[in-house]
Amino acid sequence: MPKTVVGLFENRGLVGRRRPRDRNACFPRKEVRTLTEPASFEVTGVMSFPRLDFEVGLKRALTRIGANKAEAQAFVGGLRRGGVLVFATGSDERVEAAADI
Repeated sequence: MPKTVVGLFENRGLVGRRRPRDRNACFPRKEVRTLTEPASFEVTGVMSFPRLDFEVGLKRALTRIGANKAEAQAFVGGLRRGGVLVFATGSDERVEAAADI
Protein backbone atom coordinates (compact mmCIF):
# COMPACT_ATOMS: atom_id res chain seq x y z
CA MET A 1 0.00 0.00 0.00
CA PRO A 2 1.41 3.42 -0.94
CA LYS A 3 2.45 5.89 1.74
CA THR A 4 2.89 9.64 1.64
CA VAL A 5 5.88 11.60 2.89
CA VAL A 6 5.70 15.34 3.57
CA GLY A 7 8.55 17.82 3.45
CA LEU A 8 8.69 21.52 4.20
CA PHE A 9 10.86 23.78 2.07
CA GLU A 10 11.32 27.14 3.77
CA ASN A 11 12.68 28.58 0.51
CA ARG A 12 10.29 28.26 -2.45
CA GLY A 13 13.22 28.47 -4.86
CA LEU A 14 14.58 25.14 -3.64
CA VAL A 15 11.47 23.15 -4.56
CA GLY A 16 12.26 20.97 -7.54
CA ARG A 17 16.00 21.60 -7.35
CA ARG A 18 16.76 19.00 -4.72
CA ARG A 19 17.75 15.79 -6.50
CA PRO A 20 18.05 12.71 -4.32
CA ARG A 21 21.22 10.69 -4.67
CA ASP A 22 19.30 7.53 -3.84
CA ARG A 23 17.28 6.34 -6.84
CA ASN A 24 14.80 4.78 -4.40
CA ALA A 25 13.86 8.29 -3.26
CA CYS A 26 12.84 9.35 -6.79
CA PHE A 27 9.11 9.71 -7.35
CA PRO A 28 7.26 9.98 -10.65
CA ARG A 29 6.11 13.55 -11.25
CA LYS A 30 2.46 12.55 -11.01
CA GLU A 31 3.07 11.31 -7.45
CA VAL A 32 4.46 14.64 -6.19
CA ARG A 33 2.27 17.55 -5.13
CA THR A 34 3.15 20.94 -3.70
CA LEU A 35 1.12 23.27 -1.51
CA THR A 36 1.67 26.94 -0.76
CA GLU A 37 -0.49 29.18 1.36
CA PRO A 38 -3.31 30.56 -0.79
CA ALA A 39 -3.18 34.25 -1.69
CA SER A 40 -6.79 34.53 -0.51
CA PHE A 41 -9.08 32.31 1.49
CA GLU A 42 -12.62 31.36 0.55
CA VAL A 43 -15.38 32.47 2.89
CA THR A 44 -17.67 29.49 3.39
CA GLY A 45 -20.35 31.00 5.62
CA VAL A 46 -21.37 33.73 8.02
CA MET A 47 -19.25 32.28 10.83
CA SER A 48 -16.34 31.43 8.57
CA PHE A 49 -12.79 32.28 9.56
CA PRO A 50 -11.18 31.48 6.19
CA ARG A 51 -7.51 31.28 7.16
CA LEU A 52 -8.29 29.35 10.33
CA ASP A 53 -10.59 26.99 8.41
CA PHE A 54 -7.78 26.32 5.92
CA GLU A 55 -5.22 25.68 8.66
CA VAL A 56 -7.51 23.38 10.66
CA GLY A 57 -8.35 21.39 7.53
CA LEU A 58 -4.69 21.08 6.62
CA LYS A 59 -3.76 19.91 10.13
CA ARG A 60 -6.47 17.25 9.95
CA ALA A 61 -5.23 16.07 6.57
CA LEU A 62 -1.64 15.92 7.81
CA THR A 63 -2.57 13.87 10.88
CA ARG A 64 -4.57 11.49 8.66
CA ILE A 65 -1.42 10.68 6.70
CA GLY A 66 0.65 10.13 9.83
CA ALA A 67 1.94 13.45 11.19
CA ASN A 68 1.51 14.01 14.90
CA LYS A 69 -0.08 17.25 16.17
CA ALA A 70 3.26 18.99 16.76
CA GLU A 71 4.51 18.08 13.27
CA ALA A 72 1.25 19.23 11.68
CA GLN A 73 1.51 22.55 13.55
CA ALA A 74 5.13 22.98 12.41
CA PHE A 75 4.17 22.32 8.78
CA VAL A 76 1.33 24.87 8.96
CA GLY A 77 3.66 27.39 10.61
CA GLY A 78 6.24 26.89 7.87
CA LEU A 79 3.58 27.39 5.22
CA ARG A 80 2.41 30.57 6.98
CA ARG A 81 5.99 31.92 6.85
CA GLY A 82 6.07 31.47 3.06
CA GLY A 83 7.32 27.88 2.81
CA VAL A 84 6.14 25.12 0.52
CA LEU A 85 4.87 21.69 1.53
CA VAL A 86 5.84 18.86 -0.79
CA PHE A 87 3.83 15.62 -0.70
CA ALA A 88 5.18 12.50 -2.40
CA THR A 89 3.35 9.17 -2.54
CA GLY A 90 5.05 5.86 -3.22
CA SER A 91 6.24 2.53 -1.91
CA ASP A 92 7.51 2.07 1.65
CA GLU A 93 11.08 1.92 0.34
CA ARG A 94 10.78 5.20 -1.58
CA VAL A 95 9.01 6.99 1.25
CA GLU A 96 11.68 5.95 3.76
CA ALA A 97 14.48 7.01 1.40
CA ALA A 98 12.80 10.37 0.72
CA ALA A 99 12.26 11.01 4.43
CA ASP A 100 16.03 10.91 4.88
CA ILE A 101 16.58 13.79 2.43
